[in-house]
Amino acid sequence: MKHSIVNRLIIGKSIGFVAGILAFLIMPFMGATLDLKFGLGMVLLYTMVGAFIAFMGIFERHPVLKFKMPWWFTGIYMGLIMHLILILLSYDQLVLMMQQMDIWGMVSPWWVLIDGSILGLIIAFAATKFAGEGKKLPLE
Repeated sequence: MKHSIVNRLIIGKSIGFVAGILAFLIMPFMGATLDLKFGLGMVLLYTMVGAFIAFMGIFERHPVLKFKMPWWFTGIYMGLIMHLILILLSYDQLVLMMQQMDIWGMVSPWWVLIDGSILGLIIAFAATKFAGEGKKLPLE
């Protein structure tokens, strides 16, 4: 696969879409009642997480603060931020879902931040490995 921004986007959005579909399909088997709107919202959110991480891979340094941003930092940071938004927008529904699933006593929706950081790390790794990083990437 050629190194380019478009390939980063394809990889990031594909992994995010697959993760969203898996979450949408697996959660009911784990005991959570998931309505269609929330499930589709998660699929779209995970797809956008992939797109944002893919775009952030263009920056090797933070544009304002000027510190170096390796791929793992970008993935974890963007995964955390996007899942923080998910928690803040749907806290009550996440509390109900986490209580229904009750995985090892983790009923707080703040555990979702760990999921976000892991997903971000996976997306950033795959996009960087297969499509490159940095501002010298071609657009094609």
